[in-house]
Amino acid sequence: MTGLFLSTTFDLPLKARRAGTLLRRISLYALVASLLACGSTEDAQSLFDAGHFQRSLVLARAAAEQDHPEAANLVGIHYYLGAGVERDFAEAGRWFERAALRGNASAQRNLATLYLRGLGVKQDDFLAYAWFTEAGERGNPRAFRYLALMGDALTPSEMVRARKVLKAELDKRQPD
Repeated sequence: MTGLFLSTTFDLPLKARRAGTLLRRISLYALVASLLACGSTEDAQSLFDAGHFQRSLVLARAAAEQDHPEAANLVGIHYYLGAGVERDFAEAGRWFERAALRGNASAQRNLATLYLRGLGVKQDDFLAYAWFTEAGERGNPRAFRYLALMGDALTPSEMVRARKVLKAELDKRQPD
């Protein structure tokens, strides 16, 4: 039986064998590409958790460039912690903002933390409050704890205005 299979394979015309090889390669490349596109954020997170920061950053940045907000947040975390790169709060803030504007609640909280502490950005309780509130409304429970810590940093009317200003900014910047 094996001899029959082998002889049939070798008896195929050269063009047919090449076409079959090409189709198998294209299928393999398509499979790998789809796995990378679907799982690159998870893979980057797993690598980060395992301490493989440089490889994690490469994968996260590639996914972030494809507008995956979770990946952009992870790139920001790399810069915030100095994991696999030199610590850079301003660069972390740019990546957090990119993800925050696309609705990532963790990135919104992370960006708010930078504003609250003045890390890489000008310290701004107004923007910190606005981003913590948005993150909390999107389901990030830690954002509410930060809001409680802020206490009376803003007046009630400033709180209302902060939420309105951020909402207007988010509406204006909605990605297409």
